[in-house]
Amino acid sequence: MRALSCRPGARGSSILGAAGKRKCRPDLEFMRRVHNAAMTVEELRWFLAVAETEHVTDAAALLGTSQPTLSRAIGRLERRVGTRLFDRDQHRLRLNDYGRVYRRHAQRALDELDTAQDRIAALLQPPADTLRLAFLHSLGGWLLPELLGTYQRESPNARFTLHQESATTVLELLQDGSAEVGLTSPRPSGAGWGWLPLREERLQLAVPVGHPLADRTALRLAELVDERLIIMRQAAGLRQITCQIFHRAGVTPSVVMEAGEVATIRSMVGAGLGVAVVPAGDGGAPQPGVRLVPLTDPDAFRSIGLLWHQERPTSPAGRRFRAFAGRQAGESQRLVNPADPR
Repeated sequence: MRALSCRPGARGSSILGAAGKRKCRPDLEFMRRVHNAAMTVEELRWFLAVAETEHVTDAAALLGTSQPTLSRAIGRLERRVGTRLFDRDQHRLRLNDYGRVYRRHAQRALDELDTAQDRIAALLQPPADTLRLAFLHSLGGWLLPELLGTYQRESPNARFTLHQESATTVLELLQDGSAEVGLTSPRPSGAGWGWLPLREERLQLAVPVGHPLADRTALRLAELVDERLIIMRQAAGLRQITCQIFHRAGVTPSVVMEAGEVATIRSMVGAGLGVAVVPAGDGGAPQPGVRLVPLTDPDAFRSIGLLWHQERPTSPAGRRFRAFAGRQAGESQRLVNPADPR
């Protein structure tokens, strides 16, 4: 904020005090304009809530404030920016081009402030609390150690309780509070879930060495109509994704076996018992007896993200890890698309 001065030309008027000394009286109109130009962190959070819900009433209920208060705050923000950020459509507010630009930068600003607060808190009092994290079996060999290794270098006092489960059980652990965050796929349907996308992992076809498809450089799901398929059990997220992409490809696979882990499925493929759709993982060499053939279907991938239950309180450990994961997701996106002007 601009400092007031009694030098000639300074904004404000001078008066004589009781002892005859010259004092400075601030220009109230100038102070009012400075105050109106200030933007609070709370208002940025309110703006993002309205951008997410597209409805002032819903956003007000989520934020615990009144609808008129929130509407006035959005109006003040638009006046400060100098343009409308939302297009009004009956009872909905949708971000326009200006609003989408503003949302990207507002979110980055809040992320930076939250990160600064968490890092200062860690310096003042190193975290002793433990993060309860659930994750899919198929992520335990590459993505999980990659994330936790990087995180622990940043927060050396971090502690974890890990739950390696199926996608269905990950949801159950988050619902009953046994886990605070989950590393899973696909994103669950229904309300009440927070989701941070981290990676998109391509799917491949695992075939036995010597199989007619083993020498192919790529193939489509439509070519698997006569193949014997080994698939994950019902509770697995990969099972849901596999069934969906076969359905969209117009193929009804002949399922000969179900298993609970990707490693088991690959072993069964290596034994010549069938073929299987499996995630690419870290890109390392497949196990002996198995060839991995890329699938060219555009939807042959799975979206991996960090999941949490929005109705449960977030611990300091949970906030720190979610902020860290958000930064990692941003770095990953910049590596995938370094020309992105955002």
